[in-house]
Amino acid sequence: MASLYETGWRQGSIINADLPLDAVVFDEASGRPKRREEGHTLWVVATQDCDLDRADSNDAHPSIELRPIFTNDPPDDWGIRSAKHRISETEYVVSTSPRPIVSPRVLTALLAQGATRRSIDEDRRPAFTKWLGLRYDLPAIPPRLLPLAKCIADVVDKRRHRPVGQRVRDILIQFDETSTPIQYVLVAVLDNPADEAVVRQWLAAIAREIPTDLGVASRIEAAASTGISLHLIESSFAVGATQLTFRPNSPNPEGVF
Repeated sequence: MASLYETGWRQGSIINADLPLDAVVFDEASGRPKRREEGHTLWVVATQDCDLDRADSNDAHPSIELRPIFTNDPPDDWGIRSAKHRISETEYVVSTSPRPIVSPRVLTALLAQGATRRSIDEDRRPAFTKWLGLRYDLPAIPPRLLPLAKCIADVVDKRRHRPVGQRVRDILIQFDETSTPIQYVLVAVLDNPADEAVVRQWLAAIAREIPTDLGVASRIEAAASTGISLHLIESSFAVGATQLTFRPNSPNPEGVF
C-alpha cells in the first residue's frame, strides 16, 4: 500500500477539514480534569517527511501530528524563534495550541471525501521545519537577564509599527552575561538587503532607549534572511510581543513554552 508521502503528503501540507481540537483542562466545579471540546477547520501537517514515508496511507493507528492554523490577528514578524510562527502573510501557528494526532487513514479519507489540500510555500517550509525544532530545544532566558530582555521587547514593540519597523521580519538577541553591565547584540532579519542601513539606524535608536544599568548594546546588525546563519538562529532569543521565554506582562523564567 502507498505511503502518505507517496500520495502527496508533506510536512507543511495544509488541509481544510472540520476536525476536533480538544484539550484537557481543570473543571473548578467538579474539582477534576475535563475534556474541552472545540472544532477547527484549517490544519498543517507537523510530522516529518521521513515518518510520512513510513506511514501506510490506510493505517488506522494515530501517528500524524496536525497543528491548527490561525488567521485572526497574525503577528507582525515571521517568528523565527517566537511563540507564534507565520507560514504565510495571514496564517500562523501557535506553539501552545492543542494538536491532534490522527491516523493516516483519516487524511486519506478526508481527501476522498472532498477536503482540499495545498502545500505551504516552498520558501516557508524550511522555516516551519526549523521552528518546530527550536520550539522544543530553546532554554528559558536566565532570570538575571529578564529585566533587560523585557525592556528591549517593550521598546521594540513600541517601534514595530513605524515605517522602518514594518520592513523587519524578525529581531534576534544574544547576551553576554560575563560583562558588567550585561552586553547584548541585536540582529534584525530582513527580506530586502537594501534596507540594512536604515534598519541598523532604527535598531540603534532602540538601543539608546535601554537604560545602561540594565545592559549595553555591543553590536547592532541587520541582514537579509538569506544571509542569516544557522548558528545565529540557534544561539539567539526572540524579541517581540510573542516572546519565547517569558510572558510579555509578567516575566517568569519558569513560564516557558
